[in-house]
Order: sequence, then C-alpha cells, then structure tokens
Amino acid sequence: MCSTYGERMARLQQAIDDLAADGPAGLPPDVLVERIALLWTLVETVDPDIARRRTRYGRD
Repeated sequence: MCSTYGERMARLQQAIDDLAADGPAGLPPDVLVERIALLWTLVETVDPDIARRRTRYGRD
C-alpha cells in the first residue's frame, strides 16, 4: 500500500467525522449504505486482519 498507516487512519477519521456531521438519520438509505461500506473499506486498509476475519461472518 502506498500510504502510511497515519494517512490511512486520517482518512478513516475524516470519513467518520463527515458521516457524523451529515447526520446519518438525514441521509437517504442508499447513501447511508454507501458511506458505511466506505467506512468498512477504510477500516480494512488500517487493519487487514479485519478483512480476513470479516469474510467468515454472515455466510451461512
């Protein structure tokens, strides 16, 4: 990955702050889903082990 851990954390923190500032309750459902998916993508870039573990959940 090109960016440093600190840069990835900063992007994640900004995305969380942006979502909080926009007020999730006021967002259309499809936009909210998209924003939460982005958060998970950013979390996975900060901690790749989360991505590996997440694949085990929700698959019946």
